[in-house]
Amino acid sequence: MKKIALVCALALAGCSTTQVEWQQDNQIKVAEATVVLKSNLWINKMPSIGEAQDQMLNGAIYLQATSELPAELAVEGLTIKQGAETWLIDGNDLELRTHSETQWEVAFKWQLEVDDTQPVDVAVQLKDGEAVKWLVEHDVKVDTVY
Repeated sequence: MKKIALVCALALAGCSTTQVEWQQDNQIKVAEATVVLKSNLWINKMPSIGEAQDQMLNGAIYLQATSELPAELAVEGLTIKQGAETWLIDGNDLELRTHSETQWEVAFKWQLEVDDTQPVDVAVQLKDGEAVKWLVEHDVKVDTVY
C-alpha cells in the first residue's frame, strides 16, 4: 500500500524529484558501449482462484550494449508516461538481472492504472559515476495476457 501511495504522490506532484528527458531516444553512449533500450510490458488478466484481481503492470526492460556494460553503471529508476499521467518506480523496486556483460534486464511488477489500449513512453534513468543519463522508448505497446 505504501508503494501505491508513493506512486500516486509522485504522479500528482508531476514527479518533481526527477526531471525526465523525454526528448531522448532509446540509445546512448556509455563508456565505449552503445546501449539500446527495448521494453516489453504486459498486464496479466489470467483469472486466479482465491485472489482479488488487481491490474498489475509487468515489465521486462532490456539494456543491450555493443560491448561490456560498466560495472559502476546503476539503474536509478523507471518512469512510465501515458497521456497526462506519469508514474515513477524507484530503483529499489526494480529487479536487475544480468544475462551477460552486454545485456541486462530490468524487471518489475507494479499496480498501475494503465490503459492497455494505448501506448506508453518508458524512461530508464541510469547513473554512470556522477553522470545521470536517460534512455527513452516511445509508443511502447502494453500487451494483455489471458
